[in-house]
Amino acid sequence: MSQPTTVTTTAMATLAYSRRWIILGVVLVGSFMAILDVFIVVQGLPSIRTSLGAGAADLELVVSAYSLVYAVFLITGGRLGDIIDRKRIFLSGMAVFTIASALAGYAPTPTFLIAARILQGLGAAFMYPQVLSTIQVTFEGRERALALSVFAAISGIGAIAGNIIGGFLIQLDLAGLSWRPIFLVNLPIGIIGLLVGWRVLQPSRALQAPRLDIAGVGLITLFLVSLILPLAEGQTLGWPTWTISLLFLSIPFLAAFVLYESRLTRRGGHPLVDIDLFQHRSFSIGVPVTILQYVYTSGTFFTLVIFLQVGLGFSPINSGIAFLQINIGFITASLLAPRLIPRFGTRIMSLGYAIQVIGLGWTLITINTYGIGLDLLELALPLLVIGVGAGLQLSPLLGYIFSGVPREDVGAASGVVSTSMQVGNTVGISLLGLIFYTFLNSHSILTSTSYLSAFKSTVPFLMLPPLTAFLIITFLAQSRTRPMIERLDVSPRAVE
Repeated sequence: MSQPTTVTTTAMATLAYSRRWIILGVVLVGSFMAILDVFIVVQGLPSIRTSLGAGAADLELVVSAYSLVYAVFLITGGRLGDIIDRKRIFLSGMAVFTIASALAGYAPTPTFLIAARILQGLGAAFMYPQVLSTIQVTFEGRERALALSVFAAISGIGAIAGNIIGGFLIQLDLAGLSWRPIFLVNLPIGIIGLLVGWRVLQPSRALQAPRLDIAGVGLITLFLVSLILPLAEGQTLGWPTWTISLLFLSIPFLAAFVLYESRLTRRGGHPLVDIDLFQHRSFSIGVPVTILQYVYTSGTFFTLVIFLQVGLGFSPINSGIAFLQINIGFITASLLAPRLIPRFGTRIMSLGYAIQVIGLGWTLITINTYGIGLDLLELALPLLVIGVGAGLQLSPLLGYIFSGVPREDVGAASGVVSTSMQVGNTVGISLLGLIFYTFLNSHSILTSTSYLSAFKSTVPFLMLPPLTAFLIITFLAQSRTRPMIERLDVSPRAVE
């Protein structure tokens, strides 16, 4: 079998313009499916419980098993792309994901469905890191900034569309299949993506392909499992002793991973994550900010869905339409952000976080004004503003993070960034969900007014992550316009 060639800067420059964007389209299909399936399953849980006889613990695992495996193997998936070939790993991940989606769609028992979701998570973990890596090695200059903006928009669409598409498919009840189409919908998309991807994707890997760091894989897996599993399951199970113990163990596991990777780097080995990446200011600042953004996003989506559907009685379709307002603002701002970077530099990210806080404040005022009589029209503008704020900061943030990453490490760096997103998702749902339910359970009788009060009390906590991110970006990452343009558009280290 021939060895995959590495896409060099010269080859990248001569790659036909139209083909570059077809390549982007193919890898974005993979990222869209991976993100979509984090959220789409939530709408199907009541139907899954009825048709499969699933218990509460089963339903929780249907959601968390995917996210757990997805998060645990993202860094490994990114590094395998560096070592073997990003095209092969991406297509392998898409194939596994598509097969797992078919198995999930035809699952006869809760255990079978959970196993299929675990396999889906593994496929997603192999696909997703290759997207950012492929953008880094396929595009340069202002095209790269635009490609990152499109990626950010698609990521946001996937997160928000999960609720919309899930509710729509379940309400249609196609061929009497109930919840099953939320998984089967991936089949035609995955098959087309595989066929087109095989034809157009360019083989690429690191110029000096490293060996896989097996010990590093083991340590990072122990850390992520001990962190994410308790966060995903703890609230449902009532925080038994083992969940608290695992959370405490995550700290020494992380310390052991960092120490081992540092020693391996000093000895000239091939670490799973080059700790020197965090010596780049943009990377060390950007990764924590990414976690904060996804804590905010997942926490807001989770509590808003519960408030609208359970508290106010919105149907899945109406709840999805509410999220559509966020989507419209997000897509518009994501595509506008590259044009604003030359004028505002990193200040565009600060503006985005500030607008998110303003949108949440406006939402709180609207809820106070209309109470349980709140409808979609009254929520439309504040939710649109929230979406605009998210769109203005995500794509510039990704460009900022990767500005100092050497090209041979883009796979590992993509894995770290993608993992930080999933950690943020899990922490957001667990932590902000816990806060919401604490306020809700303080009421002896649960009524629409109880849900209204709980959500109003939770909104100030939802504001904390974007407010913290605003302060970090404003005081630690601000740059003048020209350096920002250089980092996002023509960074030599990113393409050499």
